[in-house]
Amino acid sequence: MSNDDKQQDIEKMIGRRVENMKGIYILGFALCWAATAGGVYVGVTVYPWAYPLPSGLYALSVLTVIEALGFFFIIKITGEKHQQQTS
Repeated sequence: MSNDDKQQDIEKMIGRRVENMKGIYILGFALCWAATAGGVYVGVTVYPWAYPLPSGLYALSVLTVIEALGFFFIIKITGEKHQQQTS
């Protein structure tokens, strides 16, 4: 196997690495949000004196925005096409 063949194989692997993984990213975001919501729920119900409902809803809102920004950033990066430079 020549050096060019190895380089093409590596580029082919790297090019396909994130192509069809959007389902995994969506599942990861959903699980992350569910864990956040579960943590807020536990905080509001088990420790209401330390974590009142308005505070919990505010925390859930802020964390949802942060998680959504991260998710959209990941989707944007994985959706970009890599432009190959020709020499």
